[in-house]
Amino acid sequence: MSSFLFDDNGFQDVPNRESSTDLTAADDRTLRWAAPPLDATMLDALVRYQQTYLAQASGQGTETLAKAHTEALAASGLDPKTAEQGSALLRAFGGRRWAVRKLQDKLGQLQGGAADELKGRIQDELAKQERETNALARRYGEDALVLLRAREAELVDLHTRLTHLLSRG
Repeated sequence: MSSFLFDDNGFQDVPNRESSTDLTAADDRTLRWAAPPLDATMLDALVRYQQTYLAQASGQGTETLAKAHTEALAASGLDPKTAEQGSALLRAFGGRRWAVRKLQDKLGQLQGGAADELKGRIQDELAKQERETNALARRYGEDALVLLRAREAELVDLHTRLTHLLSRG
């Protein structure tokens, strides 16, 4: 039996960098096999999917959203499963980075010594969000995270717009 819960046992396709007993790390490494690999071409297709979806989903109702989805799939060249799996990745990344930006804005607004405790809590949360962003590499790969970080501003904007569209009541 392995001496450590996360030993690779000779399987090196997903490097093991875990030094804790965080069970989500094992889940991420397992779920990585189910995720389609993200390269620049796939990222371009996912961005095209989301941009087309946003452009077409301006009206109300499920029919409008269904039509937007169909047109976005056609424009991106993605099949529905790949589009959803890729969108899950973009939501995970975009959500984390959106939170980081909001926390940084809040930190910039705080002044004076009275806010030191709040500044400390915000800095702790920023560090947590950075760790969680970096942990996406376990599930989607180091190269995928590099691609996402290179287009962070665009992806956070898309995430914000999609969240606004889909959460309107």
